[in-house]
Amino acid sequence: MLRPAFALALALAASGCATDGKFVWVDELDREDLKPAPYLVAPGDRLVVNVWNQPPLSGEVLVRPDGNITLPLMGDVQVAGVTPQQAAEAVARKLTGLVVEPHVAVSLAGTREPTVSVLGEVQQAGSFPLRPGEGVLEVLARAGGLSEFARKDAIFVVRRSQGLRVRFDYQRLARAVGAGVAFELQDGDVVVVE
Repeated sequence: MLRPAFALALALAASGCATDGKFVWVDELDREDLKPAPYLVAPGDRLVVNVWNQPPLSGEVLVRPDGNITLPLMGDVQVAGVTPQQAAEAVARKLTGLVVEPHVAVSLAGTREPTVSVLGEVQQAGSFPLRPGEGVLEVLARAGGLSEFARKDAIFVVRRSQGLRVRFDYQRLARAVGAGVAFELQDGDVVVVE
């Protein structure tokens, strides 16, 4: 037989209350998690691939929607989701056997515009260009602020790249109290206001 309190907890969990999901308060994050992650190559980026002493194998390439680039003699190389250094290592591996001791450098010639999405109880939900160093409070301001129905202690950032769901309190953000002020948004983050 279930106790009433336990039965109520099960019913709330089954009803799909959004705040019942796993999250971590921003003040509980390690300092390293507050900083943006290293840049990862994404579809739409333009890369400059330099193979030392091999001009025919070097040049500027576009990362296709499937995450690959196409290079002479090597064909397709998967580069989306890795750092430029890791992309250089992938190209060098493809060159093994074609070039003696390949030395490869990959740099960004241009990137697609990073974006962040804002959903839920805000005045104007949508996708917004992400400016360097921007945090939750700035993006909420661009979304017109919180609606009258917003729960000020139930603001979440969903960071799919790390499988992370971080909870913020609006009053603490507005007063510049706690780690939330130092939290920088990343491309692809989703801000959800309940």
